[in-house]
Amino acid sequence: MDRNAHISALLTPNILILLAMMAGTVAAVVSHSMIFLAAGPVALVAWIGLQDIRRIYFLLLATIPFSAEIDLTASLGSDLPDEPLMWFMTVLMALHFLLYRDRFQGRRMDAAILLSLLFHLVWIAFSSLLSKHVLLSFKFLAAKLWYVTAFVLGTWYCLRDRRDVLRALKVLGISMFCSLCFVLMKHAWLGFAFDSANRSVEPLYRNHVNYGALVVTTLVIPVGAWFLHPSQRRWLRWVIAIWLMALFFTYSRGAWVAALIGVMSVVALRRRIFHWLAAAAVAMVVGAAIYFLQDDRYLEYSPNYERTIWHSDLGQHMQATYKMTDISSMERFYRWIAAVRMLEGNTLYGYGPNSFYHEYRPFTVRSFQTYVSDNPERSTVHNYFLLILVEQGIPGLLVFCLLLYVLLSAAHRQYHAADDPFDRAIAAGILAVLSMIIILNMLSDLIETDKVGSIFFICIGLLLRRKPAH
Repeated sequence: MDRNAHISALLTPNILILLAMMAGTVAAVVSHSMIFLAAGPVALVAWIGLQDIRRIYFLLLATIPFSAEIDLTASLGSDLPDEPLMWFMTVLMALHFLLYRDRFQGRRMDAAILLSLLFHLVWIAFSSLLSKHVLLSFKFLAAKLWYVTAFVLGTWYCLRDRRDVLRALKVLGISMFCSLCFVLMKHAWLGFAFDSANRSVEPLYRNHVNYGALVVTTLVIPVGAWFLHPSQRRWLRWVIAIWLMALFFTYSRGAWVAALIGVMSVVALRRRIFHWLAAAAVAMVVGAAIYFLQDDRYLEYSPNYERTIWHSDLGQHMQATYKMTDISSMERFYRWIAAVRMLEGNTLYGYGPNSFYHEYRPFTVRSFQTYVSDNPERSTVHNYFLLILVEQGIPGLLVFCLLLYVLLSAAHRQYHAADDPFDRAIAAGILAVLSMIIILNMLSDLIETDKVGSIFFICIGLLLRRKPAH
């Protein structure tokens, strides 16, 4: 009887998957749409996810470096295949909560992180209600929810012990290493030319900036392994060398600076002076903002339209950078000035999430216009903090900064409270990654991307799952 029951249990999912395949085939024939043929594989993956959600989570991690941005329609795009997997993880998390309530019992969360994240989401929802583009804002909120569910709650729920954490890091690290090797080979075919940096990362990355950001933030994986596994250093040195070579050939100044900030953050953490480093960084940013805004001093730095161009040579590009005549820097000024001017009368709740592109043009200053100011890629401010300020108002920015403070404090606390080298390495790695992401987002808007955004929320999930220090 027991044997028959066991056979029945094995046959049930197979029968359901077979029925799904048959139904999908019939639907495909009737509708003349091949998409219905995916019914069987979807049913199979769903069954696997219900049995062990960690397999889907690890699959999601593996797809991050290999996902590409695809335009499904003229107005709708998605990152494939990782974004559909985020949707799937969101559904699976809900089903697991309903079907396996006992697995959630006894799982602790860091209350400060959870509350800060909830405040962040609540304010996004509030500013979406008052948005000038309500539909776009709620699409933004929906995307934020499945990112949080898949990566924050998914990390907290799926990584139950040290073995799971190691497996997740291996999956993400190996996938990223394969991805950067693909880009390096393609870039080598193009002669490692500076002006071919964007072409070499296609179609996996939007541009060399997004690629560089993911390369530098995931570099902590092999570096952490170097310190934790001395016996593996013979081959790890080659992995790190290739990773650093990939970082250099991203030709992303932001990624290079972020690498330096990551090292400085870990050194400051070890010497218990990280809070002074963070305070100095904040003071520098505030001081620079006051300097440029006082008496409209920023107008003195308006570019020469004819000379502010994209340089195809790295040396000329770096020279133009410190002379403030390169096109990317001046275009950032163009967007930043517009963002600051947009704040007049809209500081409480902003224009609404996902609204900047549709509202900023009347606020631009023509003397800062460049050859790329027509903005065909529909990009935003190139500063995530200014973007939040414009779209969600002062409260939205304060809540996000509070979240960052809580995250950095948790990583700092967990590092100094840990006795085990593995726990200390995880805390130090998270703090380094968060510090790098903050710097990267001073020059870009990367939290909403599937590359760096995923890493950011995974870090939150790792901090959330750990027990607060007493």
